Amino acid sequence: MSKHLPWVAAVALPCLFAVVVYTKIPQREPLPANPPSYRVAENKFTPPEPELEPSEPSSETPILSEAAKGEIEKREHALASELSKMWTSNSIELVSVVDDAARNAPQSPSVTLLLAIAHAETNGKILDVSEAGAVGLAQATPIAIKQEDFSGPMFVTADYLTGARAYIMKKPLGDADTIASLVIANDTPKTRARAKKLLASAMQLRREGVDELDLLEIFSSEHYFKAIKDADDHNDRVLRRLRHLLDDGSRTQLRLFRDKTRRDYRALKRTQVVTWARYQHDLIARRDAMLVKHFHASAAQVKREAPYEAGEYLGETVDLRFSAKKMAVFLVRHLERKAEEAKVLAGDNRDVEEMTAALYNGGSHNVKRMLAGLIASLPETQRYMKKVPATRRRLDRSVEIAGATLDLSHERTLR
Repeated sequence: MSKHLPWVAAVALPCLFAVVVYTKIPQREPLPANPPSYRVAENKFTPPEPELEPSEPSSETPILSEAAKGEIEKREHALASELSKMWTSNSIELVSVVDDAARNAPQSPSVTLLLAIAHAETNGKILDVSEAGAVGLAQATPIAIKQEDFSGPMFVTADYLTGARAYIMKKPLGDADTIASLVIANDTPKTRARAKKLLASAMQLRREGVDELDLLEIFSSEHYFKAIKDADDHNDRVLRRLRHLLDDGSRTQLRLFRDKTRRDYRALKRTQVVTWARYQHDLIARRDAMLVKHFHASAAQVKREAPYEAGEYLGETVDLRFSAKKMAVFLVRHLERKAEEAKVLAGDNRDVEEMTAALYNGGSHNVKRMLAGLIASLPETQRYMKKVPATRRRLDRSVEIAGATLDLSHERTLR
């Protein structure tokens, strides 16, 4: 054994030393199964593109409709906040139903103009009934509802029909009174010439609004329309008689004519006021009785605490004009109608938006008479036509300050 020790020392010890040294050297990582490829370009290697970071979950990135919804809510909040500063009841609900109606209409006036009209009509008291028989958010009359082809329950009584007939048929008599009084006050050739010019306008406007009474056919009878025809024929005779008196009549004859015409006019006006007051009282009584029966609370409490819920119930059971949703849609349609009429009447020297507001409040039969000089002034309508554009501008500014948008077409696309 001792004779082999030199060989072991010469062979085994170097091998053992090599093993120890190898285990201390860091080992290279194994090559991947699919090593990265390299593209040769001008004798250079192009490294592989780095991997992108994983994207955020899609639920955390708003889609277009969600972004639009956020913008709509931002705008609605700004509008509601501004309306509340103007003592508007339930401003959030009012903005919501009007904005929704505008965004779902094929064409619509601006939301701020719609809200300005709604504010001017009721200050957000959507269950109101006016002395003229107008109801709800848009203060719509039965005639206006039928103009826009709405269907549903409507509370229309003989009193409303009688008042509506008197309201329209008295107007030519009022024109005759105005014209005759002009000459009686100052009977000169110049005054008579002006009176004849006004009479020409009165003859042209004699049937303004008469055909609208036909829309009440489903609520009325043949007797109702016979009374309208008789009144229309009477108005025609009155205006023709006035024309004769302006040509050849004396001042005394004009005074006798004027006094009789004025009595007829005032009788019709009294009929209008009395019958519409009864209609207003009856509709309010019906409204309140239905609220008490359905909600088991006083009508005042229901109107204060749940007016929009109450309005939808009344819209289905009593009169569709109590429904805020339906009346917001009506407001969009009817204001569009008035805007088209305003473009014709406004001409180059008048503001179309002001004229639109005037037509919505006063009706074409009154506004056209004012423009013709047959009515000296319409104080309520003239205030209204200034108030509505001013309110619209104020609401526009509130939206701009909030950084929201009023692009209706954009919203409809995303909706």
